[in-house]
Amino acid sequence: MNKSMTVMTLSGVSKKFGSFNAVSDVSFSVEEGEVVGFVGVNGAGKTTTINMLLGFTSPSQGKVELFGKRVRPSNAHKSHARIGYAAGDMELPLKMTGRQYLDFVLGQSSDDHTERLAQLTDVFGPQLDKKIGTLSRGNKQKIALVAAFVTEPALVVLDEPTSGLDPIMQDAFLGLVRAEQKRGTTIFMSSHYLQEVAEVCTRVLLMKNGKVVEDLSQKELERSGGKTVRIRAKHKIVKLPPGSLAPTHDEQDDAVITTFTHEGAVPELLRWLAVQRGIEDVDISERTLDAMFRGAYDDGEKRQ
Repeated sequence: MNKSMTVMTLSGVSKKFGSFNAVSDVSFSVEEGEVVGFVGVNGAGKTTTINMLLGFTSPSQGKVELFGKRVRPSNAHKSHARIGYAAGDMELPLKMTGRQYLDFVLGQSSDDHTERLAQLTDVFGPQLDKKIGTLSRGNKQKIALVAAFVTEPALVVLDEPTSGLDPIMQDAFLGLVRAEQKRGTTIFMSSHYLQEVAEVCTRVLLMKNGKVVEDLSQKELERSGGKTVRIRAKHKIVKLPPGSLAPTHDEQDDAVITTFTHEGAVPELLRWLAVQRGIEDVDISERTLDAMFRGAYDDGEKRQ
């Protein structure tokens, strides 16, 4: 079996703007064929990291490599021929029509992608014969996504790719990502929509305060997710079983809803529930990526 190629590597990468550390000592690599989700709140350092990855800006410290070669602003254009890129706030040539812009993108490739263009325009239905400057945000984003995938690049880098898209187009995008994964395309995408990351990504990097604080494969996500426990009782439940995160409480009429995440053993949770008094109802479900995300950002969240 052929060994997979390392498509991107960041080694000890930091970026300062004056005295502000936007990115601090970030290291990770992405292998060929991976679909990696890059998540974090606004200001976490995602876009700055992507800008260094693509050579739009230089790191203050550390190094970035694409396809085994170091990336600098002076040589970044050499790797761009193998990369598709789209961002949620991407600046497109407003005086061009969508068709003119896509013709320009296709002109950068020596291969014929006519069939690929037809496929992608069928998926997204972009308005190609109007000037881009007259289009809605969603229709501009459709054109940006078509442009990112149309030359069949080895790597696609996406920064908030579904920003501005309606739910139907978001689903179409997720379907495209699944199809690209089967073709072996490497995809690195930042997102605020955690459910889409959970649905299509084989791995998730969580960025917080300029640092990667979690690097989880899909299997690790499944194993580490834990359970979300929702209890309706006559009183507030404060003492939880070992391995549980601090609860939230919501008073409703004559009952209190206690919700918490349990990361310990399920049998231990069930034994604990069996001896509780005053419980009227219990709901136990899989912890979502959204809950994991919120937990990682809650500095005050403590285990029992």
